[in-house]
Amino acid sequence: MPSPSSSSTQSELRWYYAVDDAHVGPVSATKFWQLAEEGVIKGETLVWCTGYTDWVPARTIDGLFRSRLGRSSDSSFSGSSASSSQLQPTPMKPPVVETPEVENDTTLLMQIAKSGILLGLLCVVFTRGCDQIDQARVEGLAAERSISEQEFEQREQSELRPLQDKVTELSAPNYVTAEDKKSLQEAVEVLKTSKVLFATEREQLEKEEWGPLRAEEKRVASEKQSVQMFRKIASLLGTTLTLLGLGVALFYGPSDQQLGIWIVLGVVIAAAYLA
Repeated sequence: MPSPSSSSTQSELRWYYAVDDAHVGPVSATKFWQLAEEGVIKGETLVWCTGYTDWVPARTIDGLFRSRLGRSSDSSFSGSSASSSQLQPTPMKPPVVETPEVENDTTLLMQIAKSGILLGLLCVVFTRGCDQIDQARVEGLAAERSISEQEFEQREQSELRPLQDKVTELSAPNYVTAEDKKSLQEAVEVLKTSKVLFATEREQLEKEEWGPLRAEEKRVASEKQSVQMFRKIASLLGTTLTLLGLGVALFYGPSDQQLGIWIVLGVVIAAAYLA
């Protein structure tokens, strides 16, 4: 009497039964027994289960028809023990049993695709973020130095311009008296002194403030330039991983997610092109 593979429990068995030289299934053991109770599967119905080497009549399955009322009047069941040994093998081949390997492979591919998309996006965002941070630092240092220089120049012009105007006024031909010449000489001295003071202050600011800011600006710009190639490579790899992951998701993903995947794919391509 045939018996299922010992490695499978009763709840894990999947049964097939023949209908007009075609097989139906797989069905669970519970459903299989229910079909036998309902008379859909009869004693002469050919059945097959994981672990069987060939199709066998249902009457040879232990306990399959035991609970049916009037079993003794069932012509298909009577004499089963005597006739089962005379049954010839059926020419039907065992059905191809659907295993979860394909589904597991698809699930694994989707997990890999999602990981690739996530890793790629993180890589792209990280490299773009680092570029923007370095650029913001360079621009911030340049702006700070420029503002300080503009403030100094405005203050210098506001103080020197009145002195220069006074010298120009006293230098006019109308002022030829000794007192006028003395006032002109004093105005020229004040103008020279103010220019020397502003020149000294400019040198001090250049040494203590503008120079360090300019040096820091050059250093940050140089660092940004030195890692630019590596960031471009990382960004390219991230974009490639994202596109590959989206391609796998489009091919193996559920149909109800295709629209969202196409939208993400379009956004990634547009961002890569505009960059």
